[in-house]
Amino acid sequence: MKSLLSKIAAVTFVGIFGLTWGAEQNLAKAESLQKVMIRMSADIPPPPMPTSVAMEWFKKKVEAEFPSGSKVRIYYAGALYKDPDAMTALSQGNLEMGWLVSGKTAATDIWLSIIGQPGVLTTTGAVHNLANSATGKMLIKRLKDKHNIEAFGFANISFALGMAGKKRLLTLKDLKDQKIRTFAAGVNPTVSAWGASPVVMSFGDVPSALESGVIDGVITSIGGWRSITEQTPYYTVAGLSTVAFDQYWVGASAKWMSKYNKTTQNKIRSLMAETIKYQNQLNWCNDEFAIKAYKTTDPSKPGIYQATSAEAAPLQKAIGTNVADFLKGKLPDEADAWVDRYLKDGRADSVKFKPGTDPLESTDCSKYVDLLKKK
Repeated sequence: MKSLLSKIAAVTFVGIFGLTWGAEQNLAKAESLQKVMIRMSADIPPPPMPTSVAMEWFKKKVEAEFPSGSKVRIYYAGALYKDPDAMTALSQGNLEMGWLVSGKTAATDIWLSIIGQPGVLTTTGAVHNLANSATGKMLIKRLKDKHNIEAFGFANISFALGMAGKKRLLTLKDLKDQKIRTFAAGVNPTVSAWGASPVVMSFGDVPSALESGVIDGVITSIGGWRSITEQTPYYTVAGLSTVAFDQYWVGASAKWMSKYNKTTQNKIRSLMAETIKYQNQLNWCNDEFAIKAYKTTDPSKPGIYQATSAEAAPLQKAIGTNVADFLKGKLPDEADAWVDRYLKDGRADSVKFKPGTDPLESTDCSKYVDLLKKK
């Protein structure tokens, strides 16, 4: 009898052990990294533009750290989708990821234009607090709830957005009657306030438009300008967010993300957080390198000219409340309070986060010299 009970106990133990081991194996299998196939759309030039360099870094990390066969295909200069269409494709699950400009995607959801008000976020720290601000959180939630898009966060375009031109575009007289490319409808009121004619255009169409005379100048980042310096040798900066302000937002189709287990999802999120941080460093350093290499103190000569506060003042005064008024005229009534709140909170953050206090401003750029060299 004792022998029989011992045998039963042994069989029971083996059975329980087998079930437990099997469950653990299944759990481990379910939570292992899965192979991913990612198409990423961006309406920006290819490397050495810093954002493109960061995206290529993301591609290499994914293909090295995810299971064999994982691939990332990056489509630059709107080759696959322009930004508004890329946002729609993300919503529908027809595109995996996008590195998109808020102002451009406002053509799909006008609420994304709220953060494009110039003269609000005027310090590095204030810009980096956008995702933590009430407006930033609202927009990220809106992308998920209204568009089925998971936003990984905002990324810097440039702290030196300016005007590239065939001639120097510095004064209201310089700008009068000029045809200026803008990257989003929300920038148009600024250009119009200066007496110029705004032309919304994808960056991929800019070179040919400059050649044909469709446009005379371009509002862009230093990174974008460096790809068109032969056509627009003059670049003018009037301080952080004076000429224009915008941010990238990086997102993925929530429908696509839901296909993967938590381990895979979290790995994607983690890598993208690293990529955004890396991109911000590259953009910062690219601006520093370009200003050092192309800086001129004579506005009549080609290169990057940093306007004095006195020179920038007429431009800022001319803008007035044009952008806020434009936004309120386009947005639904319930968004008006957000336009005002962003203005109030953003200016408060610009006082709270003082210049020189953000870690990005202490970046050692020497390690990126070769990486960002124009080929």
